[in-house]
Amino acid sequence: MAYRTTSTRSKSTTVVGERSLDVADLEVIKLESLTAKDPAETAKLLIAAESQGFFYVSFDDSLSGKISEFLRICYLNSHEFFTKPLDEKMKAFREDVNYGYKRAGMESFGISRDEQDSMTLPSPFAEHAVATLEFSNICDTIVRTCLHCFSDSLGLGEIDNAHHPDGKSDSEIKFVSYPTKASAADAPDTTHTDSGSITLLWCEKWASQMQTKETKEWLWIDPKPGCVLVNVGNHLQGQTGGRLHSPVHRVSQPIDGFEDRYFVSYFLRPNYES
Repeated sequence: MAYRTTSTRSKSTTVVGERSLDVADLEVIKLESLTAKDPAETAKLLIAAESQGFFYVSFDDSLSGKISEFLRICYLNSHEFFTKPLDEKMKAFREDVNYGYKRAGMESFGISRDEQDSMTLPSPFAEHAVATLEFSNICDTIVRTCLHCFSDSLGLGEIDNAHHPDGKSDSEIKFVSYPTKASAADAPDTTHTDSGSITLLWCEKWASQMQTKETKEWLWIDPKPGCVLVNVGNHLQGQTGGRLHSPVHRVSQPIDGFEDRYFVSYFLRPNYES
């Protein structure tokens, strides 16, 4: 879908179809610079997390190529899985846990970080288990790199302690199919904040909005190629005494018309004992 963009200081205007969208201008943080503990990039990360709580993370060419291939597989797997008959998908349902197959306004299938090496996966995820789990590991590395930077910048060792990689948690990679409506005005209200610590989100379509911290204005989020969208969750906001911001956001639909919309998310959540 073609669109054009003009910039202002805090937002830009993009035309999608016949509709003009106000789009958030979010910081792009280089993962390789965070890994190298670059002071300028680490400072930029902290400012982004304090101000709006949303930012992008970009990758070097080598990792970007791997992620693009993993995402291609993820979207294909999602399409095949979510178009199966309901009775087939319900075989992957898990009672009293966040992961497995869920159906409540949207459909999702989550793979627990704790169980990713032992969990029985449904087709077609089972046939691509190696790629799926390697991608989950990359996601975990991204969120933990950001987490370590926050811990170092704020001098809060308890941030790392609450997310020890050997501890049990509800961290998961999740694949989501979100329904679209013939009329964008009929899209359901999904306004929320994330309960965990850090969320990653990939989606190829215009599908997300955020509420700005100061003015409470709703802005669209660009599905920027070559990046992953990252946001702070409620737990991390609480651990930092409100210094890091858990933003209000929602899944939305900019224009009329049905289309497949698939999301790939990774949720870093604190250890149970924290």
